[in-house]
Formats: sequence, structure tokens, C-alpha cells
Amino acid sequence: MTFVHEFGHVIFGLAMGGELTLMQIAWLKIYPQIAFAPYYALGYVIISGLESDFANGLMGLGGSLTTNLVAWVIALIMVRIKFRRIIENGLKFLGLFGILDLPFYVVLPQVGLQHWFFLGGSEPEPLLSARLMGISDPAFYLLVALSTFGLLFYYRGKGFLYVLSKEKKLK
Repeated sequence: MTFVHEFGHVIFGLAMGGELTLMQIAWLKIYPQIAFAPYYALGYVIISGLESDFANGLMGLGGSLTTNLVAWVIALIMVRIKFRRIIENGLKFLGLFGILDLPFYVVLPQVGLQHWFFLGGSEPEPLLSARLMGISDPAFYLLVALSTFGLLFYYRGKGFLYVLSKEKKLK
């Protein structure tokens, strides 16, 4: 999901008139040319040429927004289609990262941790980006909570909550 997150920054940045300058996942530079990077970065994108706070905010929010949207798509697909167990488990795993990306990136950096506890950004990028777009903190927190709990509701039947409830019944 790191690629999805970073690609989300790229999509929204380009849509706002920016230009991709750099994209890196882990030790691999993907743009401007594929090469090994001398340093590790879970994910890193530079978009140049964005001319407004709103454009910068939407680009910054685009990473977590894209992983969140992908988690919604996975949830809706899993509700409608029955997959083989290995595919279903893979989708659940990806969906979990999509569910947690936004709330973790908003909350964990505010308590001194990184996006994924010990990896990733150390500032609440989605929250700071929402502020640039003129979205108030309470409204943004409400949207994050609604999306997170909505996703958990959809994953309840086919996702991790369902698996956890089955395990409890077996004990």
C-alpha cells in the first residue's frame, strides 16, 4: 500500500497542475529514473509547481485519501464477490493497511510516533494538508472517524473483525 499511498500524492499533485520531480519507495527511486537510492525512505514524493495552499493540501492529503479509497473499493468488491481463501486473505491484508493509513497518519505523529509506529512520516501529513485546504480540525477528525468506522463495518462480514469473532468462538 506504500506505492498506492505515494502514487496518490502523484495523482492529486498532477491533477492540481504540479509536476513530478521525485518518487521513491524504500531504497528504490522510481522517478525520474529507476535506481537504487543511497538512503531508505518508506515513501517519498516531490511535486513541484503547485501554486496554492489548496493544491498543496490536496496533494498532501492525496496519499492517505487514495489508500482509503482503495480500502473502500476492496471492501465493496469483497461484499459482492466470493474469492478463493488465499485471494480473500490478501485483499483483507491490503484492506487493513488502507483502513489504518489515514487514522494512524493523523494520530500517531501527534503522540510522538511515526506513521506506522516506527516507520514513515513523523508529522500528521493528512491533518496538516486538510488545514491547508481550509478544513477545520473537528470536521476532519469527524471525516476520518466516519471513514474508518465505515470501513470496519464493511470489513466486519468478510474482514478482520469477522476472523477475530470466529477465533473467539473456537476458544
